[in-house]
Amino acid sequence: MTKSGNKISGLTKERVREQLADEADPKAIKRLTAAREYLEGLSPEAIENKYGWHHQTVYNWLNRFEERGFDAALYDKSRPGRPSQLSDEQLEEFSAVLHEPPEEAGYDDPAWSTALAQHYLIEAFDIAFSRRHTRRLMHKAGVSPKRPRPEPASADEDEREEFEDGRKKVGHRDEDATVVTIDQTRKAVGADLYAAWYPVGERPTVGVSASREGVNLLGAVTEYGETSVLECGGSFTGEVTIRFLEHLQAEFGEKLVVLLDQATYFTAGAVKDFAANEPIELVYFPTGSPDLNPTEEYWRRLKFALANRYFGSCAEIRSAVWTALESISPPGVYQYLCL
Repeated sequence: MTKSGNKISGLTKERVREQLADEADPKAIKRLTAAREYLEGLSPEAIENKYGWHHQTVYNWLNRFEERGFDAALYDKSRPGRPSQLSDEQLEEFSAVLHEPPEEAGYDDPAWSTALAQHYLIEAFDIAFSRRHTRRLMHKAGVSPKRPRPEPASADEDEREEFEDGRKKVGHRDEDATVVTIDQTRKAVGADLYAAWYPVGERPTVGVSASREGVNLLGAVTEYGETSVLECGGSFTGEVTIRFLEHLQAEFGEKLVVLLDQATYFTAGAVKDFAANEPIELVYFPTGSPDLNPTEEYWRRLKFALANRYFGSCAEIRSAVWTALESISPPGVYQYLCL
């Protein structure tokens, strides 16, 4: 029988909740729910009153976790005549389904997830696999987890068409001019939390802070893979942008083609007047189009390098930023602009 004190060896609330979030098998969901309630302090009799599952059945489910371990307790052994794995034909069918949107299989989902694939395997072949094995099958079927490249809904189509004209001009620029993309970012005191891999059952913690202090950065990536980053002592303004453009001229040459977003400190009249009197051509990205700016990706790589680490002061952030920048490779400008 289960141990006293509402504890089951090797089982934690966090592990149960994580599994429940992606679980698709109906029986496994019931067993996980019973385990969660038991760990929260409910007796099997109280779980029966809440869900209608007989308390002896609940005892049996809990004992499965004690006797078989977490993964083995979730799923029934194969019934007589029931296959324990996919046949070659079933795997081929599974692969074909995964290469089409879930809507084609009758699901109201925009993309395949591990949980949805688990559910499909149960419905189509009456076979329930763990999330780990389902992921193996998905890889074997020729799909892999990817993050879609963003194209914000706020992007203005007319502006995108205008940008296409500007991009052509960039491609036919003066051969002495250097193409530079610029952007700004801010790293605040505290920590940026990113998903990462940890041992099952463990939930790490990272310090956070309500401080408004932080470090403001302006950065540039050139067509030749060169970079330049400066810290801005105060708020981003048109005057700060002008000083940054002067810095870029000193570093990369007077003739510049600068691609930048439409933040107010980039589109200020003073900035445009300065560029008009210098061999600088400003080409603005369409509104809401960070996917077109390689400097945005540069910042993303920086933030990932600093992720899940607590910084208690601006001095700590500065030290970490400059150290991280030494090892970060900038993205290629050409793959974004197709010049």
